[in-house]
Amino acid sequence: MTFEALWPLLLLPLLGVVVLVALRSNLRWPKLRLRASLVLRLLAAAFLLLALCRPVIRAGSREVAVAFVVDVSRSVASGSMQDAVAWAREASRALSSEDAHFVAFADRAVSVPDAEALLEVQVFDSGAAAGLPPPDALDQGRTNIEAALRHAAARLPPDRLKRVVLFSDGRETEGDTAAALAFLKEAGVRVFPAPSGVRSDGGGFVNAIRLPPAVRAGEMTGVEAEVFSAAGGPAEIRVLADGEVLAAIEVELPPGASTVPVPVRIEDPGMTVLEAEIRVAGDRLPVNDRRAVEVPVEEEASVLYVEGQPESARYLRSALESEGVTVNTAPASALPRLDLNTWDAVVLSDVAPDRLPEPVMQQVASYVRDEGGGLVFAAGESSYGEDGYSESVLEEALPVDFQIEEKWKDLSLIIVLDKSYSMYGRKIALAKEATKAALDLLEDTHRFGVVTFDWNPYTTIPLQLVADREWIKEGISRIQASAQTNIYPALDRAYEQLIESPSKVKHVILLSDGKTYPDDYEELVTRMMEDEITISTVAVGEEADRELLSDIAEWGDGRSYFIRDAGRVQQIFVEETQIALDATLVEEPFRPVVRQMARVLEGLDFDAAPELKGFVATMAKDTAEVLLEGPDEEPLLARWQYGLGRASMFTSDCKNRWAADWVEWNGYGKFWTQVVRDAMRRGEGADLDFEVSRRGNAADVSLSLIREDGSYPEDVVPELEISYAGLVGRTTIRQTGPGRFEAEVPLDLRPGDTARFRIVGESLPDDLAEGADLERAIHLSYPDEYRFLPADDEALAALAAETGGVVAPTPAQVLATAGDRVVRSRALWPLLALLGLIAYLLDLSVRRVPWLWTRIGRQLRPA
Repeated sequence: MTFEALWPLLLLPLLGVVVLVALRSNLRWPKLRLRASLVLRLLAAAFLLLALCRPVIRAGSREVAVAFVVDVSRSVASGSMQDAVAWAREASRALSSEDAHFVAFADRAVSVPDAEALLEVQVFDSGAAAGLPPPDALDQGRTNIEAALRHAAARLPPDRLKRVVLFSDGRETEGDTAAALAFLKEAGVRVFPAPSGVRSDGGGFVNAIRLPPAVRAGEMTGVEAEVFSAAGGPAEIRVLADGEVLAAIEVELPPGASTVPVPVRIEDPGMTVLEAEIRVAGDRLPVNDRRAVEVPVEEEASVLYVEGQPESARYLRSALESEGVTVNTAPASALPRLDLNTWDAVVLSDVAPDRLPEPVMQQVASYVRDEGGGLVFAAGESSYGEDGYSESVLEEALPVDFQIEEKWKDLSLIIVLDKSYSMYGRKIALAKEATKAALDLLEDTHRFGVVTFDWNPYTTIPLQLVADREWIKEGISRIQASAQTNIYPALDRAYEQLIESPSKVKHVILLSDGKTYPDDYEELVTRMMEDEITISTVAVGEEADRELLSDIAEWGDGRSYFIRDAGRVQQIFVEETQIALDATLVEEPFRPVVRQMARVLEGLDFDAAPELKGFVATMAKDTAEVLLEGPDEEPLLARWQYGLGRASMFTSDCKNRWAADWVEWNGYGKFWTQVVRDAMRRGEGADLDFEVSRRGNAADVSLSLIREDGSYPEDVVPELEISYAGLVGRTTIRQTGPGRFEAEVPLDLRPGDTARFRIVGESLPDDLAEGADLERAIHLSYPDEYRFLPADDEALAALAAETGGVVAPTPAQVLATAGDRVVRSRALWPLLALLGLIAYLLDLSVRRVPWLWTRIGRQLRPA
């Protein structure tokens, strides 16, 4: 019991006044009557004082309340809905009417009185129905799981254990289920997903269209139609451009999802509506048979190819020409006489440095930096190590450095890891995997340790030789998030271990996502530097103490990283460990690994690709994107923006030496064509990159601006004009970085609608707007709800794991307390006030009803 107010206790002395007044009373009543009146007055006053203190009784409860939430959107099979209602009806029998709640949802959620009413809610389908929807009807053409979970959780009583049973396929078209997780966890709601069966139209549908990063007029373009067939069997896949059939192929589809490549050639440049269509016998729902995208088709491209070994040039030249790329070959000696601006990209392959004098390197670098040209550099034995392009003018234009050193055999590495409560969930899981990845780079002669911290520091893995890796990884796996953030003691703990280490190289990687308590960090890090201990820091998320972590890295002669997405932690830990190791080249057969997925790699299966037989060891520059990796996570394919142009580096070769098996691979031509296209010239002079993509009921807009001299424009507020369904509106695009602008635009597209987005030229400086492509479009062929894909079991399982629920539960699992306990509070002041009133009324009876006491006296008088 607790009291919300204690000041009424100051009135306790008044009870003594009541007693004193009673004792001095001159009433000639019998003693029994006088004593009864006094006691009743004291009780009335005491009950009133206690009521004013507002006492509250808190007691634990394990009573369960359940919300049964049923998805009634178009994608869920009607039989599955009926099964869900039957399940909810049966499970709710063990609950009182106050503890069983029933919710139906599609685009939004509504509560209904019982299980039977779940199938009686009024619905309409925005994908098929015309005109205005009925009032208060759910739109089956949309699914908003986030809204359903919030609606259900808000209706569960606060003094019950909260459970939500979600009957759904887990595929939301609006909202963001992940955004509701914090709300659900804070409210103590466990979610039990029950995957629903998916409706079938008896035929198939086009789920998506994939295109290369750039589409050029006259080139063979590999359109990939992602289709879904309910039962499998023969089908016709067609690709149309502006309504004209470009290609049609007959295929035998397996049941489920398939990707069908359809090569097409678009002859004319400009904005083109490209459609993919599936035709299957017995299809009962043709509305989802066709999907369209509007794509800009660029002018025809041409490439200059310079091969250091001319007899090997046929491999890459043939591959590019077979994909519709115009290729001109020339020897390195011809470069001084050529105007590189004639071509959209230059490919240099295994050209020895002595064949490219410094003026020629300057010519190539200027072509990329100042003219916006594209450069693709394929390595070879001529470009290896310090005898190759290290510290050359050409190296300056490439996304990697050629300088390499021997690997340190004597290294001590300690990772200082934030495990405060803000790291709970995905952050701590990714941080643990990143720590393991760093461990895997080390040899048995290296030393490794892990210090974790919340409010206190913990020596999770004492600094030791990397011998028993499995034991170390088990210790890392047991790290759990808890408490607050305090960096200083943990950094000091790492220092205490490293100062005793005999290693020549000592390095610390510090990761945190929150604010810490003040201390003399500069003095500590200075002492560490005096003992030759370097420190790099990783700040995760906007809440991290970025200024302090940046200062620590600067004082500690390390590198400072800021990331919004914890998914990059592993990449950074690996890079930091490699920097500490300064790893050298190991030439041996290997299979490329995708490090960062990008459009340039789409449609390529590197797991099925042959091995490459060697590569040049390099180190990626700070702002480079590493897309493919070789052994020991060395860069294999890297790219970056160099001035106005783009340069890509492939550290293996493209011919019959290291790539001897690759030239026979059916993905060889596609890979190199996409790499070359990705690097091609984007436009003349200034660079304007404008992209629009749809995400649910919103459009993500991004705009990148770079002036011809490589500078970013200042004081620019771009305006965006949006038009669809006869409506036209404008909004500004907010700046998110140097030359980078982003906006999220709400949409309410109907099937067949096209939303057009145009950057208002007057809102941009003339040098950026002139000649730039300022228009984009989004076309909605049919509602996302008509993509009858199987239930998203992974998303449903993640929802259950994050909230402590179970997938496909039994009623017993839902109703089980699972060790949970909720505190129920009950105020006592109404009862005390009632008792005080009763005592007061009894006192009045004693005073005002004398005949009652006469009768009581007779009963008590001896016979």
